[in-house]
Amino acid sequence: MKLCRIGFCGAGKWVKAYHIPMLQKKPDRYKITGFFDVFPENAASAATHGEKVYDSLASLVQDPEIDVIVVATKPVDTHFAVTMQILEAGKAVLLEKPMTYSSAQCDALIAKSREKKVLFTVNHNLRCSLCLKATQEVIGLGLIGDPLYVEISSPRSWYDPEDFSNYAVHMVDQALALNRSPLREVTATLAHPDEPMNRCGYGDVLLRFEKTPHIRISLMPLPKRQIKADSSPFRGYFRFYTAGTKDTFAIDDLGHIPNAEELTCNQYYYFDKHPVEFTRKEFLDGLNKDYYDFFYESWAEGAALLITPEDARNAIRCIELMTESAKNNCCIAATGMLPHTGKEA
Repeated sequence: MKLCRIGFCGAGKWVKAYHIPMLQKKPDRYKITGFFDVFPENAASAATHGEKVYDSLASLVQDPEIDVIVVATKPVDTHFAVTMQILEAGKAVLLEKPMTYSSAQCDALIAKSREKKVLFTVNHNLRCSLCLKATQEVIGLGLIGDPLYVEISSPRSWYDPEDFSNYAVHMVDQALALNRSPLREVTATLAHPDEPMNRCGYGDVLLRFEKTPHIRISLMPLPKRQIKADSSPFRGYFRFYTAGTKDTFAIDDLGHIPNAEELTCNQYYYFDKHPVEFTRKEFLDGLNKDYYDFFYESWAEGAALLITPEDARNAIRCIELMTESAKNNCCIAATGMLPHTGKEA
C-alpha cells in the first residue's frame, strides 16, 4: 500500500490530541515525517518517535520526503499566508478548519491550488459524525417522507463563548452537506453582531434552500453545571432533529462522534411514529470510516474529496452571510455561494 508521508505546520494541542493519534492508527497508510512550529518546543514535544523537527516553514516545505502538509496553525488569521506559501511550492495541503475568516482569501487559495495542480482540502472532520451519516441515511431513503426541516443544535459551554467560527463552522458544513440544493436566504441572530466572525458569539440561524429541508442551526449556551453529574457535556444536547411529511427522526450525539455500536443499538435515536433500524449494508460498512480514511482514498487512489475546498469555502461564505444578517437584523439573500462539487460520506 502506498504510504502517505505527512508533515505538520503547527504542533499544538489539537495536533497532539487528534491528528497524531488518528494517523498512528493507520501505519500502513500514513507516516508522520516531522513537525514545524513557530514555538520550537511544541514541535519538539510532538516528535516523540524520532520524527524530524524543522527550524523553518521553508525547510518543511522543501523536504522531498513529505507528500502532504497539515496546516494547523493558530490564530486562524495565519492560515492564508502559510497555506499560500505551501501551495506555491507545489505541496498538497490538508488545512485545519476554519479555512480562513474570508471567502475572498478562500477563493485565492482555491485558485492557487488549481494553478499548481495540487491536492487541497480542509479538515471538517465532523462530516464523518455518525449522527450526520444517520440523518443523511434517513433523508436519502425517504424514511420520514419528504424532509421539511432539520435542526442542528449544540451547547457551547466548553468552547470560548466568543469564537463563533470555531465550532459553528462544523455545523454550517453539516447543514450544507445535508441539503445540496442552492442556498437562497439566511436569517441569523448573534450575540455580538457588530463583531467580526471570530468574536460574534452565540447564535441562531435559519437557512432556506431552493428545496427542502430548510435547516436551523442553534448554537446557544447551556449551564456548565449539570443537574445530574455526567462526564459528557454533549449527552442529551447536541442532536440532529429532522421532520418530514411522514415521520420525525432525532438523534443525540453522545460523545461527540459516537461509535457504531451506540448508533445501531437503537437507544439513542428515535422515529416518532414507526420504529426503524439501520440495516443497509453499504451504510453500516461505512460507519467506521473517519476523515483520514476518506483523505487517503483521495490522495492515493484519486477518489473525490470528501471536503472540497469549495465546500469549505462555502461554509465561510455562509458565516459571512450570517454575520451580515445579524448586523442588519434582517433576512438576506444568499449571494456568493459556489455550486456543490464534493461527495457524500
